[in-house]
Amino acid sequence: MENAYRPSDLVFNGDRVTRFGFYSKVFLYFGLGILLTAGTTILMSVIFNSIWPMYTLDGKEIVQNATSAMTYYVLTTVSSILLIALSLVITFTSLRGRGSIKIPYILYSICMGIMLSTISFYISNMYIIGLALFVTAVLFLSMCAIGYITHQKINIFARVAFALLICVGILCLVNFVILPFALFGGNYELANAYMWIYWIVEIGLLALFLIYTVIDMARIRRVAENGGGNDNLALFFAMNLYLDFINIFIYVLRFLIVLVSNKDN
Repeated sequence: MENAYRPSDLVFNGDRVTRFGFYSKVFLYFGLGILLTAGTTILMSVIFNSIWPMYTLDGKEIVQNATSAMTYYVLTTVSSILLIALSLVITFTSLRGRGSIKIPYILYSICMGIMLSTISFYISNMYIIGLALFVTAVLFLSMCAIGYITHQKINIFARVAFALLICVGILCLVNFVILPFALFGGNYELANAYMWIYWIVEIGLLALFLIYTVIDMARIRRVAENGGGNDNLALFFAMNLYLDFINIFIYVLRFLIVLVSNKDN
């Protein structure tokens, strides 16, 4: 009787399992980073807003808890320094190909959560934060889908990202020159031009992070189809997606805050 399985089928199935395993590791680590960051943000918000608040209301007067405020300040300062140090550790460890970046990635996610907890002190409307998360998730998943489908056109997206980066850089320089005249010159037209350029830059940066998400997902598919990679490579790509998501969320949240404040006014 003829064998129902052919060697080519076994190879194809093996490749498919390998690809699926690499995708699974990347998105598992990505999800872990997001959960750690979200959990840390919520925990910090509860501690310093409710359990050990930095500010309390005494009648009509706002009273600061100096110890609580100093503790929070130290935590955010240390976290900001650690974010820079850990990003360097993760990058150099990934390039060397030796050692694990699991612990640095976990610590990075926790430090990011501490930094993002500052949002809770400025935004009391949880609806805005929830809406920002929803919009971010839709945009992020859409860009991942585009990157997965158009992975063979990654060079086109890379060129667009580079051109957009150059344009944003030039506009930032223009605004840097305009700023003193807008602030102290009393020129309304320059001040108006400064704000227009500022928001164009903000939109450009959001577009840039969306394109980066497309590129990162396309790179992940290329690596997966070439046999996948080790844990460090999966973690490296997971961190890229993680940073894309966080950056998109921050910009979406800023836009929503402006839209809601303008609507209220």
